[in-house]
Amino acid sequence: ELKFITSEDILITRERHRQHLEQSLNYLKNFEEKNEAEDFDKAAEDLRLATRHLGMIVGKVDVEEILGSIFNDFCIGK
Repeated sequence: ELKFITSEDILITRERHRQHLEQSLNYLKNFEEKNEAEDFDKAAEDLRLATRHLGMIVGKVDVEEILGSIFNDFCIGK
């Protein structure tokens, strides 16, 4: 017998992971609501953002995020 995992079966212990999963889910829901023919570029952006949030959980590092962190967390030019 096959049993699918439901949201009630999942326990997310890290707040950061929960936030990224929620954001990813929101972008996937937005993707599903779009008309592929008319909103192709917007649908692609929703998928990109959903993937980015999942990547934050599994450890995929983005160059833009590294640069953003450097400029936000360190004083440069002072």
